[in-house]
Amino acid sequence: MELCLKAIRTPYFQVSEFKLSPGQRVLLKGPSGTGKTTFLHLLAGLYRPQEGEVQWDDQPLSKLSESHISHLRRHKMGLVFQNLNLLSYLTAEENIELSGASKESAKGLLRQVGLQEKFNRRTQQLSLGEQQRVAVARVLAQNPEVILADEPTSSLDDTNAEQVMNLLLGKSGTQSLIMVSHDHRIEKFFDKILSVQEILR
Repeated sequence: MELCLKAIRTPYFQVSEFKLSPGQRVLLKGPSGTGKTTFLHLLAGLYRPQEGEVQWDDQPLSKLSESHISHLRRHKMGLVFQNLNLLSYLTAEENIELSGASKESAKGLLRQVGLQEKFNRRTQQLSLGEQQRVAVARVLAQNPEVILADEPTSSLDDTNAEQVMNLLLGKSGTQSLIMVSHDHRIEKFFDKILSVQEILR
């Protein structure tokens, strides 16, 4: 799945052109408050620009219905955003099952992110780092064509940060991955690193 922004204008920034090709791994770096999260929301079709066009596989989102966009997002896109969007009253396992994973598959994914002892813990009882790993496991359950991730390693120690990156990159061998992060530890995992000033004006 290819994502493209063309002649974008928002109240916060402009983007002349940006393209995320299938299989491409891009890290976007920059200080807080420079529009990185809004940029991901544009790519995900969660935020509409004042001017310009967002395209998925050459399909302008302005020509698609909200239900069609939601369907494509649900079946082709994995999102790990800073608010994580976990249901706090459900367990880690149940949050992953909401993505369509079976009980055994959910448990297997939680093992992969090192949460084998937290299957039945409600996410509100987990640390922020553990919640981040549940969110990553949920994305892995979707097997998406493109992964958009906002600071997924910010609250993880070195070991878990490395593990999460290897899992995300393992899933993105043929999928595309774009991540925004301040985390210098993960730069080695990307074939393209951009500063926010190179894209957003």
